[in-house]
Amino acid sequence: MSEPSFIVRLDERDAEGKLLPAHLAELRRVLQAGGFVMLPSDTAYSVATWLRTERTRRQINELLGREKTEPLSLAFPSLEVVRRWSAKNELADELLERFTPGPITVVRTASRLVPTAFTRELCGSVNHTLGVRISSSVAECQVAGLGSSVITTVPVRDLKAPRKPPVRSFAVALANVKDRIAAFRGAPWCAVEGAALYPSTSTVVEVLGRGRSYYIKRKGVITPEEVRACVDRQP
Repeated sequence: MSEPSFIVRLDERDAEGKLLPAHLAELRRVLQAGGFVMLPSDTAYSVATWLRTERTRRQINELLGREKTEPLSLAFPSLEVVRRWSAKNELADELLERFTPGPITVVRTASRLVPTAFTRELCGSVNHTLGVRISSSVAECQVAGLGSSVITTVPVRDLKAPRKPPVRSFAVALANVKDRIAAFRGAPWCAVEGAALYPSTSTVVEVLGRGRSYYIKRKGVITPEEVRACVDRQP
């Protein structure tokens, strides 16, 4: 097993639940060294890293027991940053404005300024799209804003349990990552303890083209009826 270089406990945050500047400086150093941060997301603990090479995507998928070709979603600190990375789409923006920070991923077309190599090789997208998230986890949003690039955050799953469910327990998530990260031969990593999470999975909605068409790729906390109501409000 591989122990984390440090752990930020829940009671070490400030009164608003934010990570302190000293914590953020340490987390940035881990990310700059090509390392990983286990942190609370909306619906499960996730592993975050900066996407630099295709090897990083393969490592994340290996670490979390995913298929090698599975695409990675991205966490953003704000809608303003999302817009810089994405092609203009009013429906996608409306979904993010309505339901974030919160448990929804909106799959939308990337900006023409984002290299195709980034979406294809680093994110695993086959059609120049990005899986965009703005988390209700204060810690995740802070980490997402630490650098000039966004982070990927992918749920930790209990690989020893039937159906490999997402992990909402800090102790279980920590043990799962410890068991598997040793294969990366000393890659730095750390962990952030979180508060209560949503009890079910996040919703994934793909917005097709530039119009009002959409497809719910995965049902979750945000219901199809809520998504439909948001779409119907569009002019």
